[in-house]
Amino acid sequence: MEHNVQIEDLTAQAFAPYGKVIDLPAVDPSKSGDGWDCWSYIQMLDVSEPIGFGLVVTKQREFVVTAMERHVSREELLLTFDRELVQPVAECIDIENPEERPDPATVKCFRIKPGQAIVINRGVWHSPAYPAAEDARYLFGIEKKKDKFGDEMINPWVDFIAGHTIRFK
Repeated sequence: MEHNVQIEDLTAQAFAPYGKVIDLPAVDPSKSGDGWDCWSYIQMLDVSEPIGFGLVVTKQREFVVTAMERHVSREELLLTFDRELVQPVAECIDIENPEERPDPATVKCFRIKPGQAIVINRGVWHSPAYPAAEDARYLFGIEKKKDKFGDEMINPWVDFIAGHTIRFK
């Protein structure tokens, strides 16, 4: 079965079930100087180990998702460089269930604009981000430790319940 999902603009309220949004605050900067403004600690990562960073080049392709991954022991930072991304996510139903599969009924797709970032909560299902239009690059950061249910470096992708598919636009 195929599910159609509309792409939503990224807002803190809409993304709250999946994680945290990093965006330019609507308050005065905590520090400033000649030619710069700084907002300190606008968001936090909850970590106990060093953070590893990776770079992804995401290429134009059909907006279809058949599988997702999750990290039950770690949050994940995602920051786009210079192009818009679309990030599909799905709710974690039971973070303690190693056999859980992503539920297509809970999928949302968020548009992440340059200058925005997200922190994906522990357990939240997600696919790699898609370029909104042109090929794009993004940085991810995640604690450098094994996940509770195994090592995602082997094969982290889990098909949707009953083989369902997500198509978004």
